[in-house]
Amino acid sequence: MKRRSIAAALSSAALACAFATPTARAGDNQDACGAVLCLAGLILGGNGGKTCAEYEASYFSIVKFRNGHFDLSGTSSARGDFLNQCQSVGSDVKGPVNSKYGAVQNGP
Repeated sequence: MKRRSIAAALSSAALACAFATPTARAGDNQDACGAVLCLAGLILGGNGGKTCAEYEASYFSIVKFRNGHFDLSGTSSARGDFLNQCQSVGSDVKGPVNSKYGAVQNGP
């Protein structure tokens, strides 16, 4: 059920982007916005190809360690902070993206 609601939210966001050209906000980090859109596309089964590779690399390069070990919560929190630099995309899209990929040490 949870997967369906996430998929519905992401599908709605994708449709909204397709039918309305969102205006980027002045404070938007373009790498963060690109990462949100590309990773949301991955969740839906898409593949952004070379275009998304740079944005995904920016997201997955954020890695935190504690006591010499990969820090799941620290990495997820830092990646969430990165995604929040994109104010043009709502938390209904950023949340599921970070829930799925935030604590993953290496990209998909």
